[in-house]
Amino acid sequence: MRADAHQPQINYHFESKEALWEAAVDQLFGELLEAIGAIGPVDADDVDELATSFADSIRRFVRFAAQHPELNRIMLHEATADSARLRWIVERHIRSLYDVIRHGWQRLLEAGVTAPIDATLVHYVIVGAASLPFVNAPEARLLTGIDPMEPAWIERHADGIVATLLPGWTGS
Repeated sequence: MRADAHQPQINYHFESKEALWEAAVDQLFGELLEAIGAIGPVDADDVDELATSFADSIRRFVRFAAQHPELNRIMLHEATADSARLRWIVERHIRSLYDVIRHGWQRLLEAGVTAPIDATLVHYVIVGAASLPFVNAPEARLLTGIDPMEPAWIERHADGIVATLLPGWTGS
């Protein structure tokens, strides 16, 4: 992606390449949070309400991953080694999402709504299942003949993930 900005403009607004990188990552995670909305209330007594919210958030995450595969490409790159960047991303953006997902999943797991996936691992199941076809779109096209960027396919993919992860949920 090109910014269509001149080097002096970038230098004026950002003190370093690292500051520019952090601003770009902040922007992507801000858009992610806006897109997926709140998961919850995770402490509510109504399990169906939580499952509905969880399913809706998964669907919105799949749509976001299709529109912004660059976020998961960044994460795949940065998560391969323990680094200052990785620690910054985890503490600034991922840990709070992970905690909400883990807590909500545990409640749904105890209610018998979810697939039997440990709450500490479900983050990776969701992120991987939701994003990989878009991150690896050229491979998906060559291997399967499908276009993972086609809107109807994105919706079927989201529905499939929800059905796989929440087999005990009777919502839609």
